[in-house]
Amino acid sequence: MSGQPLVQASESPVVPRPAPSPTALREAVARITPPRVREFDRQLVEASTNAQTGRTLGPLWLFRRSWAQFVEVHRYPDVARRHEELLAMVERGHSDTRRAAVEISRILAWADGGWTSERMLLVLRARRPG
Repeated sequence: MSGQPLVQASESPVVPRPAPSPTALREAVARITPPRVREFDRQLVEASTNAQTGRTLGPLWLFRRSWAQFVEVHRYPDVARRHEELLAMVERGHSDTRRAAVEISRILAWADGGWTSERMLLVLRARRPG
């Protein structure tokens, strides 16, 4: 696995960061990955139903968090490609599955806002299967 920066300094997000509301997130998903809008809508209905049934906002919070992470990752094509590459490594049971899982966790922490873009450049390094 090599040490190329995960986010190139010259790379700009393909869409502005949306507000963390279902409407704004759906608009971002529609612009970034249109085929995923149906999944977004299905999960929103499911989360809403579960929230009403359980009388808790937990399902809606988890829905919003997972789609906000998705949008943040996919705002940067290089990050999205690396994330998909890592997920495929884990699914295949690649010999570096543990390292891939750690890198996925770092990407999601960054997407959650735990990292600034500048710090992400320094800490997260893209790693290619060796």
